[in-house]
Amino acid sequence: MSLTPSRRWSDLSWQAIRDLPKDPGVVVLPIGAIEQHGPHLPVWTDALLAERMTARAFELLPPDVSALLLPALSYGKSNEHTGYPGTIALSAATLMATLRDIGAAVAKSGFTRLMFFNTHGGNKALLEMMVRDLRAELGLLCFLTSGVADTSGLPEAERRFGIHANTVETSMMLHLTPELVQHPLPAAHYPDFTSTTFNLTTQPQVGWLTRDWSEQGHFGDPSAATPEAGAGWFEESAAALARQITEASSFRVAHG
Repeated sequence: MSLTPSRRWSDLSWQAIRDLPKDPGVVVLPIGAIEQHGPHLPVWTDALLAERMTARAFELLPPDVSALLLPALSYGKSNEHTGYPGTIALSAATLMATLRDIGAAVAKSGFTRLMFFNTHGGNKALLEMMVRDLRAELGLLCFLTSGVADTSGLPEAERRFGIHANTVETSMMLHLTPELVQHPLPAAHYPDFTSTTFNLTTQPQVGWLTRDWSEQGHFGDPSAATPEAGAGWFEESAAALARQITEASSFRVAHG
């Protein structure tokens, strides 16, 4: 994918970054993870999706939108996947410190807005806390978003329990990097989760580890994945992100 060099932080000299207009404008940090993704997807899946989706979103931005793309943060809080070789999990303290240091560097470079684009569910709670902490500590306007895809056409079990290496993720990987997807695709696996009170990803919630529920490491139905569906979900998510970056680039608060 091509991306205008002036919109990629890593391609610019320090003088070029110094001379960029800072306000309005938004700096975008993609955040993924390196972790097991079942027997069929590479451990790079979340980080790859973060990189590719933000790059595509920047291609879709209107020319007059002021935005700058940081190199992706490939490691995340993935301790729910410990016990599977290949998972590299940062502690909450390490990830918080890393995000704080990145935010401080962005602010010292003169920028006023920072957006986290997250593709790993295990990062979500920590990022929700950090966007407020960085606002209070550094004065940055901070935004948090993730991929948006219409999954209303999927079976109910997939919508509720297809949360990892599932139909959607596998489809997008078949679209983006089919050579990294292992065949045959595994059969559907959903956790034997019978509680009517607690949930896996929404409150009221129970704390869980992947190995509590899945020997192979996936939740959902990879066998239903297709590259055509993946292309649709990928483009839909990238277009939504482009719209969010556009709005965030000129977002204002009432005071301060």
